[in-house]
Amino acid sequence: MFHRSALRFGLALAALASSLPGPALAGSPTTLGTMRFEAPSVGSGWVAKPVKGGMLYQKEFPATEKNRRKGGAIIQILGPFPGTTATLDKDFETVATGVKGMEKERPSSKSDGTTVNGHRIRADYRCCARAQGLSVGQRTVGIASGRHQVVLALVGIELRDEARKSAEADFEALVRSVALEPADKPFELVPQAGDGGLDGVYTHLQTGVTPNAFGGMDFTSDSEITVFDPSGLYATELPENGDITVHCRAKPTDCGLYRLKGGGLLSGASEIEMREVGDAFGTIEAETKPFAKQGDGLEIDGGAYSRIPPFPEGTVLAGRWRYFYASSGSTAFASNSVSSERILTLASDGTFRRTGWSGASGTNDTGGGTTGFTASGKRPASSGRYKIVGYTLELTGNDGRTERSSIFAPDKDSDKLLVIGGSNYLKQE
Repeated sequence: MFHRSALRFGLALAALASSLPGPALAGSPTTLGTMRFEAPSVGSGWVAKPVKGGMLYQKEFPATEKNRRKGGAIIQILGPFPGTTATLDKDFETVATGVKGMEKERPSSKSDGTTVNGHRIRADYRCCARAQGLSVGQRTVGIASGRHQVVLALVGIELRDEARKSAEADFEALVRSVALEPADKPFELVPQAGDGGLDGVYTHLQTGVTPNAFGGMDFTSDSEITVFDPSGLYATELPENGDITVHCRAKPTDCGLYRLKGGGLLSGASEIEMREVGDAFGTIEAETKPFAKQGDGLEIDGGAYSRIPPFPEGTVLAGRWRYFYASSGSTAFASNSVSSERILTLASDGTFRRTGWSGASGTNDTGGGTTGFTASGKRPASSGRYKIVGYTLELTGNDGRTERSSIFAPDKDSDKLLVIGGSNYLKQE
């Protein structure tokens, strides 16, 4: 059970956002009872203070032009304590609702699964309570093995934009590094015996209607990618450097592990178990789906997955491809829309040219009348030389700068549609 004085101490700090004395983080592996973890790196600005029943880290963020109030973040580690997966929920809720006002907030996101070490992990995010006039948000994570449990929380005080992203990235990395038991290892996707069996890049056309930020609905049509590695790793994005192991280590939420199941001597596998990384804390969420091989492609959960060959070295294309995006919607008192266009021209002599524009408009009805706005801008034209190898498009501008993006053609033997950096570019006649 948690030591209540440690919990009260941490929550009082969160409410008051006071400064903590203590040494700067060493950036080396840290041991807390039976648990090991990696603290944020040296020079990252976090300050540590051991407390009875756990550990606290605090960091201040200066005011910026966009956020004129100084922000702060506190990482609380409460535990490890004796406990099991069955006892985790009570202590998790105690921490998640401990900041004054947070008990009234419902989680805006949550997850529940297992760690790579097989322990239960639960997480949620709640925002935004008010403490002494300050906006407070909290991410809470609980991990429980058969013998021990720990609850970790990131309390953000007036955190915005880059400051919030920075604090969250440090917290997520710390959570992924937690080794609750002596035999545990930090987060890494490591295939197990029986995993794997597929090899190649496959695309699946996913269409639907989704709500947008303006209160309207957008039609979506995406060529979703799945990269299957024979080892048992899979990724939902093309690895930038071609190495799926390196990609999954850097971007774990793009990745997961898979295993083919069922079948027999006279038939192939009938199911595929996909263990995806559900969040940046390393939560593994497993799902078993119907599976079959269909010629050169796959059928997963009733959906067709077509194999996509890589572009051979020396590939050149000729034409003009257009990406266009538009979104609009309205509420009782407002109407807004945004749109953008990007044009990429590729020539058979290995040169390219890029142009584009973006725009936004809106109206707002108030008691005094209707106000509106419009804004637009053109993307500066750029040109240079290009190279296509495998699933990578490399653009080297005349200014010497080089950009790399993923590229594939979802339609076999056709370049009428190119998916570049995850966006659909249609060839213009």
